[in-house]
Amino acid sequence: MGKTNDLWQPCPRCGSKKVTSMGRGFFFLLGLILTSISIWLLIIPPVGIVGIIAGVVFMAISPFMKGILQCKDCKKSWKYKEGIESELNSIN
Repeated sequence: MGKTNDLWQPCPRCGSKKVTSMGRGFFFLLGLILTSISIWLLIIPPVGIVGIIAGVVFMAISPFMKGILQCKDCKKSWKYKEGIESELNSIN
């Protein structure tokens, strides 16, 4: 399964249990990669500057991006909500 720490829920769209957690490290790494690539794209200034700004924004918001889950089957992303497991267990 895709359990990561205590942040886990089945997919609300398809009910799949193949779920991964995209946390702070994912968004920081995404920003770092985007910034690095955009520095090389400064030969086309508008593209490079926009890419660098987007990369810095991703790195800046990464500490606040805890609890984002993504389904591996349908690719839906959602924010982890406390108490959902008990609601799902009572339905089943």
